[in-house]
Amino acid sequence: MVNINSSVGWKVIYDRVGVTNAEEFKMLYNEQLISQGSDPYDYTQWTGNTDWQNEIFQTGFLTNNNVSITGATDKSKFYLGLGYVMEEGSIKTEKLNKFTVNLNSEYSVTDFLRFGFQLNGVRAKYPDAKGVDGALKAAPIAPTHDLESGLIHTLPDFQRAQVWNPLIETELRGAHNKSENYRVAGNVFGEIDILKNLTFKATFSMDYASSQGRSYSPLIYVYNPDVEGGKERLTERESVNQSKSTSLAAQSDYVLTYLGQFGNHGLTLTAGLTTNYNESSSLSGGRSQLAGYGILVGDDPDRWWLSTIDDVSTATNGGSQSDRFTMSYLFRALYNYKNRYLLNASFRRDGSSVFYKTGNTWDNFYSFGAGWVMTEEKFMQNQNVINFLKLKGSWGVLGSQNTGSSYPAYATIVSSGSAVFGDNIIAGKGPNKLISPTLGWERNYSWEVGFDMHMFNDRLQLSPVYYNKTTKDMLTSIPGIAGTVPGLQNVGEIRNRGFELSASWNDKIGEDWRYGLGANLSTIDNKVLSLVNKDYNIISGPSRVSEGYPIGYFYGYKVEGVYQNEDDIRFSPINSVGSVTPGDLKFADVDGNGKITDNDRTMIGNPTPDFTYGFGLNAAYKGFDLSAFFQGVAGVDRIVMDYPTVSGNVTTAFLDRYSESANPNGNFPRLGNGDYNSQPSSFWLKDASYLRLKNIELGYSFKQEWIRKAKLERLRIYVSAQNILTITGIDDYDPEKYGTDTRGHAYPNAKTFSVGLNITL
Repeated sequence: MVNINSSVGWKVIYDRVGVTNAEEFKMLYNEQLISQGSDPYDYTQWTGNTDWQNEIFQTGFLTNNNVSITGATDKSKFYLGLGYVMEEGSIKTEKLNKFTVNLNSEYSVTDFLRFGFQLNGVRAKYPDAKGVDGALKAAPIAPTHDLESGLIHTLPDFQRAQVWNPLIETELRGAHNKSENYRVAGNVFGEIDILKNLTFKATFSMDYASSQGRSYSPLIYVYNPDVEGGKERLTERESVNQSKSTSLAAQSDYVLTYLGQFGNHGLTLTAGLTTNYNESSSLSGGRSQLAGYGILVGDDPDRWWLSTIDDVSTATNGGSQSDRFTMSYLFRALYNYKNRYLLNASFRRDGSSVFYKTGNTWDNFYSFGAGWVMTEEKFMQNQNVINFLKLKGSWGVLGSQNTGSSYPAYATIVSSGSAVFGDNIIAGKGPNKLISPTLGWERNYSWEVGFDMHMFNDRLQLSPVYYNKTTKDMLTSIPGIAGTVPGLQNVGEIRNRGFELSASWNDKIGEDWRYGLGANLSTIDNKVLSLVNKDYNIISGPSRVSEGYPIGYFYGYKVEGVYQNEDDIRFSPINSVGSVTPGDLKFADVDGNGKITDNDRTMIGNPTPDFTYGFGLNAAYKGFDLSAFFQGVAGVDRIVMDYPTVSGNVTTAFLDRYSESANPNGNFPRLGNGDYNSQPSSFWLKDASYLRLKNIELGYSFKQEWIRKAKLERLRIYVSAQNILTITGIDDYDPEKYGTDTRGHAYPNAKTFSVGLNITL
């Protein structure tokens, strides 16, 4: 049998971040300069009105193609699949090419001996990805190019040091990062029935990846109206960099399984040994040369090399290597009585090279579970509403070795201060961290209860679960004590608990109509139960990890509005955080001492959603089929920090800024006091809840009597769209990037449209 699946389509960025145009920008920037005691800016040479988002975005074309061949005999099964994907990015010059091959086969030598293998391969050329921040910050008053010379135009002098013309990245540096990535993963297995109910299976797996890349950074010339002749070189050197990395994961599994049935009693016993080895290595190097020195590399990738360079100080080299090994002994028992009462228990002893030096290589983990199929009981037989009902519950302990390093128990020697001996300054060296002698496995304790139920002739299916997971002995980097350096220790405890629910309904109307509905819902209550001590905080920008709070909660000032006038400032609590004037944010006096200080900072938001959900529908009428899937989150906060300064372009929210003369009732802070107003506060906190139509597809399958003459088994055509509708209050390209301090913006999530066909020969 041969299956062919092919589609072509395009993707477009329709949802843009609202930023000011040229006239709005000029007004805001001059207002800021005046508030800071400076003269208005002279815009004589800056008369552009450029929408930089339009300049860097493109309509990206894409195609996805797969061909598969399957075959089977009494003793063997075979599958071969080939695939090709080409996708242009949403930003100009981005392009992805990927080839895939999938091959697997099984062969029964005898009734008791079987062999097989599986192989998956990928060759990919990933895009030279670009960002969007430059296009959002570049002043709209600058034109894209100088019409006479054709050179890319520079930006105004007040932002040249921070922002380049965004077209430099696409036109002059686009597609200058070349990469080739290869990955091969597969396994071979052998299985033998030792006795009637006793089977042994050995599996050997490997995953090998190799990637290499090279990049060229050219000399950048732009048009600058402020220099004589107009032509200006922004970079002094051109450079070439090259890198290569490899990774290997090898695993072996040896599993012995016993299946027994003794009257009404069923028993499955499993014992096994598994080993896993991971290694990775990388090499990198770079060279650069001054402008006009030797032969220019140019934009031809085949000439991405440099002539001999006498200045060896320009050479850069790097490399890394690591490996780790784990071994596990596994035991599991499954028991059932009349398929009505179900019990299971498992035990595993895991060992990891990560903890070898501390002597805590091995640890034991286990779990237990039980189920009761109530519909097998006599008292459930005389009813037609519930077709299947199983109560279930489990409890267990698992381990984690995710230390962030393969060698957490080994310190690296780094520079550490210096000492003076006479006229000589001697650089000091020391370990980069302290090693805990008790470092070992992180332990995850979890339990859950729930049930599975089918009703109304299996048309309705429900599966609710309540879960509680507690992570203890967390692998955490703790601060140094009395001037010492930080170290990794098993400290801290985090709890996650909540409900998970999945439900579906499938039915028919007459002979031609079929339809189905499905939904899922997950809640999470997250809390840090303990850390190093109750006063210890892990701080990352406005996010904190503290005992008694959700992980990564937002920490800052609560805002009560904007100071309206001098009297408002005079009769408000004394502000010791900064010097304020009318138009600045008014922070709340949380501790009630009559002053605004650092102690008034508190929890202002939670990046963990109250719940995530999804729901979908499908319907079919004769040969037509329709499906749609929605996905969303609710009750999640996000810091969207628009700094109140206009050195770069800003969002249109700035138009509602406080201005004593132009907008005295503005809700946005005044321009010109960025150090104070940009501090983390509830003013910058947004509700990041959203609902998104992830996918919708309409297809038609031709009747067999129509396609039989073409010797086709099946022919289906379809049209589909992804991300075509998003409902959210976040002014960004992708609301799914929630829970972070977004001084930058998410990469655009495009709306994708495609048409395709499925053919079976």
